[in-house]
Amino acid sequence: MTALAAVYDCKQELEEREVVRWLRDATRAMWRPNAERYEPSHLFDTPRGVAGLAWENLRERMLAEYRATHSPWRARGVHLTVPHGSLLIRAGDLAVHVIKAPGVRLREPEWNRFVWDTSATRHAAAVRNAGMDALPPPPMEGQLAFDFEIPWSGVCPAWRELFFVWAGDSMGLTAGWLGLPRLGRQRWLAVTPLWRDDVALVDDGADDVPRLPTGPAFSERDAPEAPVSLKRHPKKAAR
Repeated sequence: MTALAAVYDCKQELEEREVVRWLRDATRAMWRPNAERYEPSHLFDTPRGVAGLAWENLRERMLAEYRATHSPWRARGVHLTVPHGSLLIRAGDLAVHVIKAPGVRLREPEWNRFVWDTSATRHAAAVRNAGMDALPPPPMEGQLAFDFEIPWSGVCPAWRELFFVWAGDSMGLTAGWLGLPRLGRQRWLAVTPLWRDDVALVDDGADDVPRLPTGPAFSERDAPEAPVSLKRHPKKAAR
């Protein structure tokens, strides 16, 4: 079996359990308001700052949906946890870790620039995927799907640690990929796309893609006025 075939099988299982749809819908709903208020020229926002906020927003949104009274996810064999604060989705025997691609843009990430040593959870996942006796040779530069036949060692490879990578641009559009991480210079065994929002569909008014922001910029809106009234002292009120 190749790593590319393995990631396709994992993708199919996640689609059957509707996890891919959940990730897509939650990412879109989370990123729209964050993209709308992202204003580096007026509010001096940074890609790193909005990434941290989006990371927490997505985690809390999905946890709230998972813990809801009529949540369907446990019945589908899907479980959410937050080891070391990082969102982890378990679907059957698959483990899906959620990470954001660097920057505020929609184009495909530079896959070999990802690092796993900054997170104990991600590093451990890559270690588990690299625990096979025989690993493929490194891919050619720029090759997205690292599709190499694994030399037969008597045991069929079973890669079960996956990274869901999402990206978002300043218009609120998003994209997602599913990959098998590994240790070493080449960070991935295989990567496959899940979805990519199309601005043409936004202009056509399609129902399942984000809408472009309308109205004034976030920094130009009037601050809401809070209703304030003085509390009367009980003794004075009795006079």
